[in-house]
Amino acid sequence: MHDAQSLRTIGLLFRSLNFNFRQEMDKALRKGGMGLSFGEISPMLVLELHPGINGAQLARHGMVSAQAMNSVLRKLVEKKYIERRPHPESLRADSWHLTAKGSTLIERARSVFEVATSRMLSGLSAEEARNLEKYLRSCAAALDGGSEDD
Repeated sequence: MHDAQSLRTIGLLFRSLNFNFRQEMDKALRKGGMGLSFGEISPMLVLELHPGINGAQLARHGMVSAQAMNSVLRKLVEKKYIERRPHPESLRADSWHLTAKGSTLIERARSVFEVATSRMLSGLSAEEARNLEKYLRSCAAALDGGSEDD
């Protein structure tokens, strides 16, 4: 088992890293002329990996409420970056997809993300970065099943 101090420190480091990473991405997206914030482009990145997922799933991926995600989705629809389609398994659920315009924007944004991520990893060797990815995947997998209270 891990000691309590280490557990608190790691949790705070994750929070700080998340906050600083989002700020860095917002700054890089503005500088790159993307016209969207990280909170707006993030669901598009999820849709690229998981086309057709619903709004509730997008909200969970974005760590925001369904209401907040709905606001973002409306804005992205207005800009014609995403579209809603009928869900193949449920008449009540939504199914979100990138449009061609959204895919083009993601391609442009990819280099912005790479520059910001490279900056974040600049203090690590290539091997350390690979290990970090491995450790983060392991942490995500440990939590992927949900909590015991679910």
